[in-house]
Amino acid sequence: MPKSIKVSNDCIQQVNMALGVNGYPNQRALAYDTGLSLTTISNFLTGKPVSYTSFEELCRRLNLDWREITTSVEVIFPPPRIRTNTQKKTKFKSIPRLGNCN
Repeated sequence: MPKSIKVSNDCIQQVNMALGVNGYPNQRALAYDTGLSLTTISNFLTGKPVSYTSFEELCRRLNLDWREITTSVEVIFPPPRIRTNTQKKTKFKSIPRLGNCN
């Protein structure tokens, strides 16, 4: 599973508007409230990758559904069969998922 996730370009304006709507006058206020760095906040608001944990926390604070504003969420499925000692190890498959912002 990837270690980071980012806001879809189509949703950046919506995310930035959510900052003020949810009582944060600026990025610094959100950083202080969440305990995240100002760089992480800036990256999130400009569509750059941040960790899954930070992404979910910021979405929670801004009342956003993280699944709707991301560019690619990968869903991991286990292999369909059980591996025996004589079989090669099978890697997990990932399926990209797109957000639906307009």
